[in-house]
Amino acid sequence: MSVRVMVRAQIREEDAAAFEAAFAEVTRKVRGTPGHVRDELLRAEGEPGSYILLSEWESRQAFMDWEDAPIHRQTTTPMRPYWSGPVARTIYDLAVRLV
Repeated sequence: MSVRVMVRAQIREEDAAAFEAAFAEVTRKVRGTPGHVRDELLRAEGEPGSYILLSEWESRQAFMDWEDAPIHRQTTTPMRPYWSGPVARTIYDLAVRLV
């Protein structure tokens, strides 16, 4: 069953453009990782610097395998300097899909 991983991040307002560019770089590197489906970066309207990073994985195990691999930290390093507060991650199982 597929999962969505949601990461909430607060970025300094002056770093928003650089953070978005770093996200795009990381997404290009993650593309092709076994089990990875897609990534999205959501920016909250009216809340400068408030983001949600949303990724879709074929399974919880595929995500955990990637997250536990040493390459995970190396791959996501370009985004890390821009985080200005605690980062909260939640994994959601797909409950219903309507097509």
